[in-house]
Amino acid sequence: MTIAALMRCKFLLAKKIESKIAAIRQKERSKVYQQYLFASETHTTVSFDTAFAFADDMYWDQRCYRGRWKPRKHFLGADRVPAFDGADDGEEVQCAQALDSLPQVKYWIRNVARHPNSFWLPTATDKFYPDLIALLNDGRLLVVEYKGAHIAEGSDTNEKRAIGALWERESNGKGLFVVAEKMVNKKDVRQQLAEKIGI
Repeated sequence: MTIAALMRCKFLLAKKIESKIAAIRQKERSKVYQQYLFASETHTTVSFDTAFAFADDMYWDQRCYRGRWKPRKHFLGADRVPAFDGADDGEEVQCAQALDSLPQVKYWIRNVARHPNSFWLPTATDKFYPDLIALLNDGRLLVVEYKGAHIAEGSDTNEKRAIGALWERESNGKGLFVVAEKMVNKKDVRQQLAEKIGI
């Protein structure tokens, strides 16, 4: 190609080069992530000492849920539930209702994505903020990620399942992690949560 032709498409070439470099970086990040967190010789530790904590003012700056349902066990109270993703009567709210109904749950909270007070787990590229966090009567922490059928399978969900399972395994029995769906093996959300808790 002539210099004049290259000059005419320099921005297009630059975008293409940036895209290639970003893809290579992502591939390497994923490889290192897998190698350091999931390799058999890797020793991962989970600490609850400086981790997530329930606090009265943790979501003071968030928009609140204003639907008809009034949860009984939300940590901040029925009127201070951070807004859910989706509709006020959507599947995520239904998952919260199932969690709220379980007698083994002491209290729970709607976990707000990208908030400094929220619970998160690392992914290869970012932080993963599960939807609901519950303290059980026996002191264990139950972490719930809800997935609608249209996104229940895929690389993003699989990565979340993997890091959640690792966190649970390394928590020494203090943590439970579940990806809940509307229906799994003929079990509704409440049954999936109850099974994870061990009812």
